[in-house]
Amino acid sequence: MSQESSGGHPLQAGLIVLCLVGGGWYFFRHYDVDGLDGVSISAKQESRLGDMGDPFTFASSTTIQRPGTGEVGSGNFTSERFANNESLTAVRPSDPDFEADPIISSPSDLHRRAGITEFGRRTRYAPSHLKVASWALDGFGPTKLASDLARKNLVRVVRQFDVIAVQQISSLQMDLVPRIIDAINESSLGGGAPLFDYVLGPPTGPEDRGEQMAILFNPARVRVDRTQTYTVADPDNQLTYDPLVAWFRAAEPSVSEAWTFSLVNVRIDLSRAPREVALLGQLMKSVREDGRGEDDVVLAGLFQADDSYLLPVIAGPNVRASVTSTPTDIFGRHQTSNVLFDRELTAEAIGRGGVYDFLRVYNLSVAQAQAVSSYLPVYAEFTPLEGSPLVHQAVAPSTMPR
Repeated sequence: MSQESSGGHPLQAGLIVLCLVGGGWYFFRHYDVDGLDGVSISAKQESRLGDMGDPFTFASSTTIQRPGTGEVGSGNFTSERFANNESLTAVRPSDPDFEADPIISSPSDLHRRAGITEFGRRTRYAPSHLKVASWALDGFGPTKLASDLARKNLVRVVRQFDVIAVQQISSLQMDLVPRIIDAINESSLGGGAPLFDYVLGPPTGPEDRGEQMAILFNPARVRVDRTQTYTVADPDNQLTYDPLVAWFRAAEPSVSEAWTFSLVNVRIDLSRAPREVALLGQLMKSVREDGRGEDDVVLAGLFQADDSYLLPVIAGPNVRASVTSTPTDIFGRHQTSNVLFDRELTAEAIGRGGVYDFLRVYNLSVAQAQAVSSYLPVYAEFTPLEGSPLVHQAVAPSTMPR
């Protein structure tokens, strides 16, 4: 009996060994032993792999803002009402509630967008040049928008520019332009591409071939003052399609340094081109004298004439065209679209622009391009800082959109 008591029970010995092994495993699993002379014991760091989420998932630098956080697209510009006695006049609205006008407005005003956070903001020395464009959409309507090919090419072309005036929207349905914007923005959320907004004019033109004109823009690059958006008064119907005017300000520089400009969306009727082109000089003057004190006026549109005809007829020695001696249709035959400005008054023009040949850029056939439009977009570049670009040498030169 005494010998069995002094030797211990084999089961007890096994339990002791098991506890020692288990304790040692737990110790080395959860603690690190550092140093040789002075031994220190510290808990191991937990793995963060579970917090990383899905690989290659990048957040967009432009996000939708929750209601109540501010609205992109309304400016703080103020000016007095102007009216003159000319038959073709640019009279801006004075009603403070004009921004909510159901005709010249944007349902996307309801979209609340947040600014770019400091973490997501691209660091650069100065804002890049603004690309102001024009594109005749050649009867763009619901049928073209429903085409995957046409919609895809429309979206990727529009994204190349900061502001683009579009003409020849054949549908009088007021939701077509919002649907175009939805198509542009659909793949932008979460992908880093800019979100676009728009200014839409009322239906204009003859009843049997009425059209809409719109201006699409990237709010991260320019801001619009909707209280200063209007169509030019033309009681004598000298122009078949009423020009659409919007007032923009470069968004990235400070308000005191940002370039402001009036963009006039023009659509000349081919059958009346000589008479209507002759009014462009008066149109530019009327917009410049509409009471806002804005001398930078940019005409962008379908002029149905080339630069060699346009510039002498406008009779402004300082008026410049962004496209010279270059066809603006997909067939390479005619120059009908352009961007015009007064070089002396609009010193922000850097002298670069031209035609965006999306057939070549995207390697399309003529038939594929014609599914969107038989016209090519045209554009001009401007410094976003008020004043001559020669003063702002820090602005890096911009390349032609790709």
